[in-house]
Amino acid sequence: MKNFLILSSLLFAGAAGCGDDGGGNNTPVDAPPVPVDTPQGGSVIRLNDDITSDTTFLAKNTYVIPRLKQLFVKNGATLTIEAGTVIQGEQGALLVITRGSKIIANGTATAPIVMTSAQPTGQRTPGFWGGLLILGAAPVNVNKNANPPSDEATFEAFTSAIPEGKFGGTNAADNSGVLKYVRVEFAGFNFVADREFNNITLCGVGSGTTVDYIQAHGGTDDGVELFGGTVNLKHVVSSQNQDDGFDTDNGWNGKVQFLIVQNISHPATLPEATNGYESDNHGTAASFNALPRTAPTIYNATIIGDHAYTGVASFAAVFRRGTSGQYFNHIFYGFPKGPEFRDPETKAQLDAGMLAIKSSIFFGNDATATNLPPPQASNDIDESAYITTANGNQMGMDPLMPTGAISKSAPVFKPNTGSPAMTGGATPPSDGFFDTTATFIGAVGADDWTAGWTAYPQN
Repeated sequence: MKNFLILSSLLFAGAAGCGDDGGGNNTPVDAPPVPVDTPQGGSVIRLNDDITSDTTFLAKNTYVIPRLKQLFVKNGATLTIEAGTVIQGEQGALLVITRGSKIIANGTATAPIVMTSAQPTGQRTPGFWGGLLILGAAPVNVNKNANPPSDEATFEAFTSAIPEGKFGGTNAADNSGVLKYVRVEFAGFNFVADREFNNITLCGVGSGTTVDYIQAHGGTDDGVELFGGTVNLKHVVSSQNQDDGFDTDNGWNGKVQFLIVQNISHPATLPEATNGYESDNHGTAASFNALPRTAPTIYNATIIGDHAYTGVASFAAVFRRGTSGQYFNHIFYGFPKGPEFRDPETKAQLDAGMLAIKSSIFFGNDATATNLPPPQASNDIDESAYITTANGNQMGMDPLMPTGAISKSAPVFKPNTGSPAMTGGATPPSDGFFDTTATFIGAVGADDWTAGWTAYPQN
């Protein structure tokens, strides 16, 4: 069934008990600019107005964010999204959950929530829209060294004239809601130069927020980027994005378990590197040691690169600008260059044991058996002094990844039978978040948790 919409001032009467199904002038009418497929019995709802009161999106409908519309969920409103709902962004559109508001997006393994481009299937392109941006009130270090110092900041693509763009605060347990079985794809719109949105961006999001089973696919910027905060993530797939797979900045102190980055088949003309990880503490040299310091704890990750990429140097990971963090049970596989450390402030974290990679496998990176990048021209940090077998790391051990690990349309991330990655990992902490039984190396053990809810469309 196809329904057609234009702007209207009439209110849409949603299902009883389900809010106003979009708020304000978000109304089905008779003649839209673009046809959109919807489930039988549903409507196309154009989201022309910000959401300022509790609202539910229904799975029977398709929701469209108009061109260049920054759709803010604000004033403490909660946006609830039913399992199986599809949200589409027209060119330059963006969905923003503001500080103090919430998103409750509870998809299921058989009915994930999908946020995608409004282009017709088969014609979708990376970076067409802006993706999902969540702003919370947890600590960040963006302006800790400013004059005067501040606990908050404005997201980089906004100006101070947009109060809805603020994030950060002092509430480490801040709750921005739930993302579960959610897929965001074809986002990364370049709003202004060097101020791109990502598929999924989490700014100052607190540990009270649930993020589990999410996929960021086919974007032009990072798959997932975190600017500070304390949010924890589990079961994350960042696939075929054109910049970094998992990017951390500005004092993020969170945990991750079961993370897949698949950085493959990028155009050779990309303007910057496409790294697996990119981790910074602060982007300004005078503030590389700003507090809180970026300090994640990540267990069980598979980070897959693309030797065919011939653009700017691509690393399995880049740790720089004073970052710290603990990385366990990783497979770093197939990048043009292995993990790289930069800057004296980062070296100080390495020397103090505050930044470490342990119990991990490095295979097929670089053209050498070390799987580590060559020395920089100046101020080099010798990665081999820190990434050693003494930390339980295996250099050049074949994890027996399937050929499907680099498939674009139907990837498989579970290692083949007999893989040495199935044993030998460190035991994750027993803290209520980590699965302590995951003593394998990499993101996927005997159970392929990616099956059923992920998808890898090429257009």
